[in-house]
Amino acid sequence: MSYLYALLIGIDCYLPNKLPDGASYKSLKGCVRDINHVEAFLKRQFNLPSEQIYKLTASNVDGSSEPSEPLSNWPTYENIVRMFQEVTEKAQPKDQVYIHYSGHGGRAATIYPALKQEIGFDEALVPLDIAKPTSRYLRDLELAALLQKMVSKGLVVTVVLDSCHSGGATRAGDSDIRGADTNTVDTTLRPTESLVASASELAKTWQDLTGGTRSAAVVGGMLPEVKDYVLLAACRPSEYAYEYAFNGKERNGALTYWLLDSLQNSSLNLTYKELYSRINAKIHSQFQQQTPMLLGEDNRLVLGSSYESQQYAVTVMQVDAANNSVRVKLNAGIAQGVEEGS
Repeated sequence: MSYLYALLIGIDCYLPNKLPDGASYKSLKGCVRDINHVEAFLKRQFNLPSEQIYKLTASNVDGSSEPSEPLSNWPTYENIVRMFQEVTEKAQPKDQVYIHYSGHGGRAATIYPALKQEIGFDEALVPLDIAKPTSRYLRDLELAALLQKMVSKGLVVTVVLDSCHSGGATRAGDSDIRGADTNTVDTTLRPTESLVASASELAKTWQDLTGGTRSAAVVGGMLPEVKDYVLLAACRPSEYAYEYAFNGKERNGALTYWLLDSLQNSSLNLTYKELYSRINAKIHSQFQQQTPMLLGEDNRLVLGSSYESQQYAVTVMQVDAANNSVRVKLNAGIAQGVEEGS
């Protein structure tokens, strides 16, 4: 018998906001709500007991200088790493692990110049206390290593990242960007020691997963090529992840909102590829600068361990029938293996 475990991280409160270089990660309003809604869905749909839910949140209460949650539940770098390790230790082979992060994503000057060159940067998840120069990002090499440990143990892993890769000052109506207020790379000198693994172990895992490349086409902006788990990310590396008041009152991340909406209004007997198609259509119709990404085991059933056979298809854009012939226009090209003469 297999079990389901959930690791849920939501960060609204980023206080203080300002980084030493003047940029800032403004506090958000919908990330903890995202996590609470995901938790409620998992409990309702799967009767998931509280002891199988690992949760870190930082609420942004008006007038308060810090989150209302106990310090042990704050999404600091240390607590995030600890909970990843606890879930990995607790879960057994063939168990499901669902990871959902809602908060800021960011870029920091790399602390792995041998892999990314001196002017390179690390993609990262942003803990609530990152404004302190003694605080650390959860960097891409570390996240890749944490997930690889889960996969190597035989866990069935799904990762949802409702965050930007960088940021910007753009706004769209009553919405906010889940990234820094400027599209910048944080150059603050920070501790380089990792709680995940040694620098040499992190580098080896990264090189094994990437084949030595840092191409964005391969790593999808945050993680190396995903093969043995599912990654659903809010947007492409150059785009924005929005949070918005969908019901006119309370904000949610666009990815999280339409993810839950799609799951609540359909059977779970669908693949991640089918789920992604629904989410992508909903998000892209409202936020043209946000296109979610799906990487990895897209033919696996949602929160399941079985797989559907791949059905390769392209969209028919137009059909013209004339003079006893039919002319079909397909939404396909060289990227799909369709060339002149095919």
